[in-house]
Amino acid sequence: MTVRWDAVVRDNGFWSDPARPAQAAAVCDTSSPQRVQVWLFGSLASAVEERPITLHLESPFCVDQVIAELGRRYGVALLAKITTPAGTKARNCRIFVNGEPVRDTAAPVQAATTPAQIELVLLSALEGG
Repeated sequence: MTVRWDAVVRDNGFWSDPARPAQAAAVCDTSSPQRVQVWLFGSLASAVEERPITLHLESPFCVDQVIAELGRRYGVALLAKITTPAGTKARNCRIFVNGEPVRDTAAPVQAATTPAQIELVLLSALEGG
């Protein structure tokens, strides 16, 4: 039996699923800072002692701001593992917000839960990075 690779990839639209009702956008409180918990995994986890890292960012915030704050707090060495020299997210770094993968790090995070859970995973070559 042969199975097409694109038929088993999640969220690819290959299988016809019934349409889901649109979810209402979360309402962001812009009057106070948003508490954000950042969990580091892979080789990033050994770079800092604090687990999770708690940040306070103005709402709405974007993942780029989270990365910049991590660089400010923990230095260029940590930032170099997460970003390219051009400042974009490194290809071997995976980022999730509340369990959902992040594709656009400049998009505002509309966190429905407080604190927002940000997970950064740095994959080595053996792990698929």
